[in-house]
Amino acid sequence: MKALLACIVVVNNMMSGGIGGGTSVDIAAAGADVEQRSGDDNVHLQGLKYVIFPDEKKAQVWDFLMILVIIFYAFYIPFHAGISAGYLTFTNDGFFAVVVSMNAVFFFDTFIAFFRAYRDENGVLIFSLRTIAKRYIRSGWFFVNLLASFPTTSILYAKYYRNGEQVTGDTLFIFELFKLLRLVRINVRIKKLLNTSETISKMYERVNLGISLTAKFVFLIVLVSHWIGCIWGFVAFYEVGHTWNKEALLSTPNWIGNWYVPDSPGLNPIGYANYMDRYWLCLFWAIQTITSIGYGNIAPLTASEFAVANCLMLCAGIFWAYVIGSLVDVVAVSSKLQNEYVTRMDEANQLVKNFKDSTLPESVTGSTTGVKASKRVRRFLTNQKDHSTKNWMDEGNSLTLSEEFPTLNLLSPELRRECALHLMHSYLETVPYLSSKYLSANDRAEIALQCRTLEFAAGEHFSSHPELGRGILIFKQGFGFSSRNLTTRSSRWTRALKGHALDVNEVLIEDEYYKEKQLVYHFINFTKVLFVPRSAIMNMLEKNPVAWKECARWRYFRAALVLESLKDTGTLMEVV
Repeated sequence: MKALLACIVVVNNMMSGGIGGGTSVDIAAAGADVEQRSGDDNVHLQGLKYVIFPDEKKAQVWDFLMILVIIFYAFYIPFHAGISAGYLTFTNDGFFAVVVSMNAVFFFDTFIAFFRAYRDENGVLIFSLRTIAKRYIRSGWFFVNLLASFPTTSILYAKYYRNGEQVTGDTLFIFELFKLLRLVRINVRIKKLLNTSETISKMYERVNLGISLTAKFVFLIVLVSHWIGCIWGFVAFYEVGHTWNKEALLSTPNWIGNWYVPDSPGLNPIGYANYMDRYWLCLFWAIQTITSIGYGNIAPLTASEFAVANCLMLCAGIFWAYVIGSLVDVVAVSSKLQNEYVTRMDEANQLVKNFKDSTLPESVTGSTTGVKASKRVRRFLTNQKDHSTKNWMDEGNSLTLSEEFPTLNLLSPELRRECALHLMHSYLETVPYLSSKYLSANDRAEIALQCRTLEFAAGEHFSSHPELGRGILIFKQGFGFSSRNLTTRSSRWTRALKGHALDVNEVLIEDEYYKEKQLVYHFINFTKVLFVPRSAIMNMLEKNPVAWKECARWRYFRAALVLESLKDTGTLMEVV
């Protein structure tokens, strides 16, 4: 039953994008989730057809739609509250239909979340409907989303036509403000699209980094200017008693009435129908406040307006300083890691352009991923940038501990050993004969400093290091599994999860006896592993006979028996 369930998840992911890049077939994740919930197999299978997996095209389209809807509301709600008082929505049937449609999208998204599979903090795919529902409800976002989807606009629309007056001040409008809370999670949606959508991630990888960051800050400037302008308009709206009537604006002290000169050419912010003139006036004040120009032709009049203006000017000053600093960073120095990423991506694009054949058969390349080499190259560099430190960009993808953390070379020998243990203790404890039970702190630190951190792209396979030979792989990030060879499709797979050491027994077997049944490691997505060289292990066991006698030799015999049971008929394998 568990195997069947895992296969269903794999097939689903294969139909959604195949192996490689952001749409990898997460066999290990599926197996892990199935094993964690082995008692609920029937429940999983009954509801599995309703689960929406992250790599599905419909999930990516829906996330993109929700990003657009959230951006729409980020502009619409402040405008509705502080500028138009609902006049545009309630007098224009077409725009009213758009707003109602957006609200319907919010409503459906509230309940679609109950069927959205997700990855936990370890990257394991969770597709149990019961687990998804518990997480969604406990997070509190279900209730926020439910309140955000309240049909406020429809109710206010009905009241407007029944009473024939503006109803922006209605307490029901509070429900609209819950929609703005979704701005907090818009980054989550965007990151999810970058990780799962081939189209979006391809655009992100190919666009110039400076252009994308500049576009981001331009959007922020426009959004913040819009908000400040709408808030400034709402101050006058509040001062005159929640109305834009000409009599109230001209008879009650407020900044709009003070600015307005009757029968003068130019903008006329008086009256409900002149909402766009009012908006341009408010936006003009917001932009000159943010940019510190301050012509002084628009000024607060009442104590409330002075108080709000002071707060807005402080916020605008802080925001402008942030924008200037960020833009200078983008144009001038930016992040060295990001600049090197752009350089490497440009070089990779040049490499791909010089391919004589854009695609080659598997019989020629030996690759079994089914993904173009050009896509794998770009995705590997992107994953390397997202998940690596600065040193990875400098040194490559095979680093010792001191190369990964150069500070170790500056420390005293004793402090260097202690720091090495802090970094590697939990990993070495997963290997019984290298644990603190058998080895001293100095011995484990010596082993730690000889370990290498390796990186692999989705779909790659590995059997031995070209310089160090065989060794133990301990997964630090990503997923993988092992098989006996590349050609046997019926091999028994062994999953490997974060912090899990693969095949700690068979590494003890001598190379000449091991080649016949060589283990091959496969990587499902971008993966970092800790590589413990066999040579370092054997040298340490030679120095520590207790670790060999009490632990390692029994694991050696067990591995020898396993390999003996796997040998082909007529093939002799001597184990000593």
